[in-house]
Amino acid sequence: MFFQFIKKSSNVKTGAIPVTNSSRDTCPPACPLKGDAGCYDEALFWTRLNWDKVDTGERGASWSDLLDQIRALPDGQLWRHNVAGDLPPSGDNQIHISKLLQLVEANSGRKGFTYTHYPMTMINEGLVNMANRRGFTINASADTEKQAVNLYRRELPTVSLVAANKRGADWRKFKRDGVQFVRCPAEYLETDCAACQLCQRSDRRCVVGFTPHGSNKNSAEIIASD
Repeated sequence: MFFQFIKKSSNVKTGAIPVTNSSRDTCPPACPLKGDAGCYDEALFWTRLNWDKVDTGERGASWSDLLDQIRALPDGQLWRHNVAGDLPPSGDNQIHISKLLQLVEANSGRKGFTYTHYPMTMINEGLVNMANRRGFTINASADTEKQAVNLYRRELPTVSLVAANKRGADWRKFKRDGVQFVRCPAEYLETDCAACQLCQRSDRRCVVGFTPHGSNKNSAEIIASD
């Protein structure tokens, strides 16, 4: 596995904050969007090309190198882990316990956040809760509104695909089974993660929704439509 650290992102959606990418072998087998099934990072040419180079080690470095770069960030710095990739694995669909503990420690005093498609088994859910309590925000990624409601009710910070054909192109917010969904502001406002920081707030009282996008959006749309 290889891990890429970018001190200042040129990604329009994230804004000019530090970001990372992890090689594809961090992605859990359980993720229904893997490959061309709807993964956004596979859908954009330049993102996919960069990810290919992280996979081979042409770009990126070791886990310990990544931790050192995170520790070097100033206190209070907002940063996003994994524009592409997921948390380090320990076997199929299991988050690596010691590596996550190391990541949480490296983030101490900083404002790191990420998203995971690991299934929320008892062990994984416990690890996610631990990280959120200690200041490193891990959002549980849902693929349908129904799944998002379930994760949110388990008191996990949750994000979800929202089928565009169910909400319409200009949706901003709605409720499903009493749970508030709020569309990612960067999808319809001139803002970015650096300014918004909604996904970094582990105590927020809503699910953050994303419309399927990219060249694989039709596949993601089918999954989101449940």
